[in-house]
Amino acid sequence: MIRRVVNGVLDRQGWADGVGELLQKVYLAALRPMPLVKDLLHGTWLGHALHPAITDVPVGALTAALFLDLIGEPDGAKWATLVGFVGMLAAALTGIADYTGTDGKARRYATIHSLLMFFSTTVYLFSVLIRFQILAGSHQQATIAAVVGYLLLIAGAFIGGQLVFDLGYMVDRHAWRGGGQKWSSLEPASFPENALAKAKAGAQTLVVVQRGDVLHALHDTCAHSGCSLAEKGTVVGDTIECQCHGSRFDLRTGRVARGPATFDQPAFEVRRAEGRVEVRRMRA
Repeated sequence: MIRRVVNGVLDRQGWADGVGELLQKVYLAALRPMPLVKDLLHGTWLGHALHPAITDVPVGALTAALFLDLIGEPDGAKWATLVGFVGMLAAALTGIADYTGTDGKARRYATIHSLLMFFSTTVYLFSVLIRFQILAGSHQQATIAAVVGYLLLIAGAFIGGQLVFDLGYMVDRHAWRGGGQKWSSLEPASFPENALAKAKAGAQTLVVVQRGDVLHALHDTCAHSGCSLAEKGTVVGDTIECQCHGSRFDLRTGRVARGPATFDQPAFEVRRAEGRVEVRRMRA
């Protein structure tokens, strides 16, 4: 019930589309010249999105800080708030990187999520400055700021959850796709040299690249956001680059060569048998 109400409100926030487009251009301009930093923030090296792992730090620390405030432990609350605030800054950096790969409805939700988190971080900054006596104010004022910041934090976290669990953003598009050891015939059986071609292997759609006598086959659906690699991809060296958001996958193994993707692309063994081309999924 709550999810439907929240989604209904979010879906009516058309203003967020223009704001999101502008923010995305700014973030991409800042991160594109630094691909290694961008991949670090995405979590490509981890094989898992880094942002949701880091967000546990501020949520946990700031929940503890609020509890400590309520039971009259201002010193403990002060340090827990500082840890939470630093965690929010780290989460913001990783979130900005992930934001560059959003579009459509996901970008609208992500824009509102990021704005709520920005306001929450700003309010918590005042709470930290008051607690450490950098800014004049009472403990009561610092606590009030923390309560307001926490409410914004929880609202933003809920929308962040919607991005993942409702819209499927940054989840592995092949999480439920079985491997299996059965060979399947590939149709068609001939392909152009060093070009992307779409092919069928049973119920699965693959993208195939022929180089001399060697065929490379990956699943056609990009693991990052579901784009067709045969239609939206291009061959770059020994990788396929998805033009939707710039992810690259190794032609031979399907491993992520560049983010924003954090999950590998399913790769397939290829053999020729009795005039046919057959494939089966490689073991991870």
